Amino acid sequence: MIDLGTLSNRTRKSPVFRAGAAYAVFAFIVVQVATLIQDPFGLNQAFMQTLIWVFLIGFPILLIVAGAVSSRFSTLKILGVFGGLLLLTYGGGTYIWVKASVMPVIQSALEKDDYLAAWKASQKIDAYAPFFSSTKLLDESISTIAKIEVTQSDAAIYWRPYAEQSYTEWEYLGHSPQSEFRLPNGLVELKLEKESYETSHIVSANPSPRFNNMSFNPAPKIAPVELQPVGSIPPGMVYVSPGSHIPVAGDGISEVNLRPFYIDKNEVSNKLFKEFIDAGGYEKREFWKNMEIVREGVSLTFEEAKKYMVDSTGLIGPAGWEVGTYLDGQGEMPVTGLTWYEALAYARFRGNILPPMNHWAAAAYPPFEIVAPISPKLIPNSNFANTRLRRTGKNGLGPYGTYDMVGNAREWVWNIFGGVGMTMGGAYSDPSYMAAMQNPLPRFDRSLINGFRTARLLSPQDMTPFDRPVASYENKGKQVPYKTMSDDVFELYSSTFSVSPIDLKADSLYQDESNDLWIKERVNIELGYESSTMDILIFRPKNQFEPLESVIFHPGLNYYMSPPDIDEVSIGEFGLDFIVKSGRAVVWPALKGTMNRLFSSKLTKDSPWSEQARAIRETNIHWRIDTHRTIDYLQERPDFDADSVFYLGMSAGSNAPTHTLLFETRYKAAVLYVGGGTPYSQPPVSDGHNHIPRIMTPILMLNGEQDYIIPKTRVEKFFNDLGTPIEDKKLIFFNSGHWPLPRNQMIKETLGWIEKY
Repeated sequence: MIDLGTLSNRTRKSPVFRAGAAYAVFAFIVVQVATLIQDPFGLNQAFMQTLIWVFLIGFPILLIVAGAVSSRFSTLKILGVFGGLLLLTYGGGTYIWVKASVMPVIQSALEKDDYLAAWKASQKIDAYAPFFSSTKLLDESISTIAKIEVTQSDAAIYWRPYAEQSYTEWEYLGHSPQSEFRLPNGLVELKLEKESYETSHIVSANPSPRFNNMSFNPAPKIAPVELQPVGSIPPGMVYVSPGSHIPVAGDGISEVNLRPFYIDKNEVSNKLFKEFIDAGGYEKREFWKNMEIVREGVSLTFEEAKKYMVDSTGLIGPAGWEVGTYLDGQGEMPVTGLTWYEALAYARFRGNILPPMNHWAAAAYPPFEIVAPISPKLIPNSNFANTRLRRTGKNGLGPYGTYDMVGNAREWVWNIFGGVGMTMGGAYSDPSYMAAMQNPLPRFDRSLINGFRTARLLSPQDMTPFDRPVASYENKGKQVPYKTMSDDVFELYSSTFSVSPIDLKADSLYQDESNDLWIKERVNIELGYESSTMDILIFRPKNQFEPLESVIFHPGLNYYMSPPDIDEVSIGEFGLDFIVKSGRAVVWPALKGTMNRLFSSKLTKDSPWSEQARAIRETNIHWRIDTHRTIDYLQERPDFDADSVFYLGMSAGSNAPTHTLLFETRYKAAVLYVGGGTPYSQPPVSDGHNHIPRIMTPILMLNGEQDYIIPKTRVEKFFNDLGTPIEDKKLIFFNSGHWPLPRNQMIKETLGWIEKY
């Protein structure tokens, strides 16, 4: 029997013990030294954790190696040990690499909603550590499965990120009819190729209606990609597919249907316009027929007009040319300094027309830019706020393969706007918000930033009704001059919005616990007007027992136009699940005009103004009552915190609540997504702009820098006019369009604001 002393001596003499002891001492010294120099050398916590993990994983490996070397085992057994060690080293090393090196990169990227950077990092994990348990969950947080439908079979599909200098190579996805591919969230460019067909280029956000993966219900639909036979697309043009779209111009919310058409890939260049001049373009009357040429209010004959269509030296040609031609080296630059009449004559020379406004907008932006914008990337990659033009075909790739439709030269379109001509897209010298603005301009204007491109419709009938004059956006409705109400008048007016208590007769219709995160409850209450009742949807977190803070949600315009069945409504549609995850309830009342309470009135924007004014006034009163009753109901329930009620509005729900926020004092704070006030005129008693200075609720406004529905200038005016003390209001612009906002930043700011109050 071996005594303890003998065992202790043998252990100390063992090569394994000696190696382990030396290793432990060495590791301890290294960690201590690293701790001492951590601050002077800027070593972060992740470095220290990685260092400790390396030593911890290395310790058993060292012991096994020392034991194998000093043992009498066979070579085969030792090789087996080393094989196991290699696997252990690989597993441990990749774990440390993922945790200490890759995950911080992904986390940092996600905090900035930089999904491409997060995607690139996650691809490394897929390549080198496919066994990593959270890879699937990670992929789902930074990417979405895109369904790419193509009419033709056997078309090769490629993708790459949009406008990324470090990522220019095309990556093969597959062949149609295969249609589902996982792509990073954000803006992507697709290329589709098939023998005997023209190559098709598409730019789209992911998720988007193009990829059939939007959370909106019902989601807008886009027809499958239809490749065009070789030779069917006119040279220098691209094919724009047919279907519904919401044009990025005008009111920005009305759908229009267009048949397919062609449009120039690039702005017309100096070189191409010179061909028109050399072919007698200013002499052949067929290019100028039926033009009513007006200059400074005076009608001119064609011969009279030509006297003004001269270059800087007095010869026929664009205003910036010299001696009848363009300057040296400027052949590929956009031709500028042209009237609308000259642009149309050139278009006829090519057998084309100037694009009507709706066709121009359909080629410049995707069909539903309002919900899946490309502008946050398109505009920064276009020529804005600059000092000079750039060559055609280099900047601002559009959804169908066009270039420079926004920025560079502003482009003449067909329509009359506000009694004069119109350009679209903005110029290199303009601020970037002009990308989505109609710009009224006399048709004889020859500014050196006026350019154009041409379009070709498949049938002359396709011009109707898109060739009609366009009403000025600001002139819609009746303009009613007014002044801010006096306190006495306002007090009298306020009585209209007073709400008396009633018996709500609340009835819980059902509770649905099928979701992993929340319980969905549908409740019906009395309202006290028009014998009406209202359903309220409540999404509350599971396993939460203390009184809940509540966030009352007012949705966007789609819930007034084509809402889903109320029992299919989900907070996941607008990404509001984060509120439930934070331990709060989302309360979604079916306000008058939404969900199962759609307006029965047949009023339109062309209805008499008196009828519109009455409807607006009644709707504001009903919304006031609806929201008041909702809070009354929450205060009746013991499972809700009666003193912690917040308002959250999205789009129309952010533009319409001024009366609610003005008269409802029980909101602790409000968050407005993409709000800023309606541009449409309303009667003084109903116009929310009249009451903004009286609102005192703490308000956070989150908006998109490239929002063409609610421009930045209007948002800033709304914010500045708020009566809320400056320390209780906050405005943030993200690099986004109207919707969606960058999710992770939106969550951070929203929860931070709610927690503050």
